[in-house]
Amino acid sequence: MMESFALAKALEIKIRAREEQWRRNEDLFYLDNARDPSPFFQWLGRMFAATRSHSKATKKADRPEIRRSACDGNNSCGQAACSRM
Repeated sequence: MMESFALAKALEIKIRAREEQWRRNEDLFYLDNARDPSPFFQWLGRMFAATRSHSKATKKADRPEIRRSACDGNNSCGQAACSRM
């Protein structure tokens, strides 16, 4: 039991010393704690980006037809597509 207390105290001292080093050198903190995301999350992000870009590309192409022209009335309109002026 005394060994486990001694081990816990040694780990605590080591952690405090490392935290003190992090306070002095911020880059060291990021080097110690930076991890690459797991491959699953990388794959999930790529799939999300691909489906989002695909849905944006097809969104404009799949618009429902608008059943009116640029000039529905007999009066003139300000659009260049109108042949009646």
